[in-house]
Amino acid sequence: MVRKPLVLALPLALLAASVASAQPPAARADIVSRSDGGDQVRVSVSMNFFVPGAIDDSDVSFKAQEQVRRRIYDSATRECDVLRAAIASTCDLESINININRNYGYRKQLGEGFNVTGNFTFRVTLE
Repeated sequence: MVRKPLVLALPLALLAASVASAQPPAARADIVSRSDGGDQVRVSVSMNFFVPGAIDDSDVSFKAQEQVRRRIYDSATRECDVLRAAIASTCDLESINININRNYGYRKQLGEGFNVTGNFTFRVTLE
């Protein structure tokens, strides 16, 4: 008799967990009013891509990683230009997070290389 409630409790708990995880994250805008009339917001941008290449500890591999980081930094600079052209009168880069992971070729279609993720946070003043 005791087992019956437990048998029902597990599927209900799994259902509740799946419903909670299926909901989209809440949108959050950090808006700060300024004395000069412009509102400031934080904008977060994330990009992911794959770069084929050597993944060992050679100079070639380290130079490839450096080029990838430079590409991320350049992308952050261009993103600020895009924000100024689209919605902002000013744009300040607050943070950059770069994550580079080696891909050992487990996925045959990709081969060896690096999975790269870049996250940027900007503070912009809306026009």
